Amino acid sequence: MESKTDQLNILFDEWEQNVPEYKGKFVRDGIINEQLYQTASLKILFIMKEPNDPKQEAWDFRDWWKEKIKYAFSYRIGEWSYGLFNNFPPYDDIWTNPDSAYNAIQQIAFMNIKKSGGDGNSEYERMLSHLKLNLDYLQRQIQIISPDIIITGLTWKEHRNVLFNEVKWINSGYDVAIGKQKNKKIIDFYHPSSRTAPAASYSLLQNIVRSDNFKML
Repeated sequence: MESKTDQLNILFDEWEQNVPEYKGKFVRDGIINEQLYQTASLKILFIMKEPNDPKQEAWDFRDWWKEKIKYAFSYRIGEWSYGLFNNFPPYDDIWTNPDSAYNAIQQIAFMNIKKSGGDGNSEYERMLSHLKLNLDYLQRQIQIISPDIIITGLTWKEHRNVLFNEVKWINSGYDVAIGKQKNKKIIDFYHPSSRTAPAASYSLLQNIVRSDNFKML
């Protein structure tokens, strides 16, 4: 039986072949380390907008995060993942071990809506165009990954509603929308590169996950 990583690679080959704009500059993503993902206490998927790569080169997030993580974007994802895996200990505890964020990020899955690099400032209409173009492929990617919890950083609720068009969103009680798609709980959260203080975004995610509204989804 094919692994999830094999299934994703087959999907990516088809995806790149059928979307001319992505040929030669397709940025792959998915499950960072399948063995660790499958044995993790919680299967987490982060969904973001597009890679920050103005050169529009072809590369793979799974390789990029293999040896180390860098930039605030990666550290926030590592911190949030660590909190989810470990019942949110105090934020400062994460950094008593410098490898905590790295180890956490190895256990997750990650995907972008747009599969070619952008300039770091995602535009509403461009992202909506790619979302509609990629919708079937994106839904197939989510199905293969099969997470327990999805955290989005899509910025615009209209984009969230296109991707999850059957989800009925409710307020978590912390001014962040949450919903459920079959057995997957979804948090419409901040983008990891937002200027929110790291400890504040970590604490906010903790409050959402511990809220009665989230538990009752």
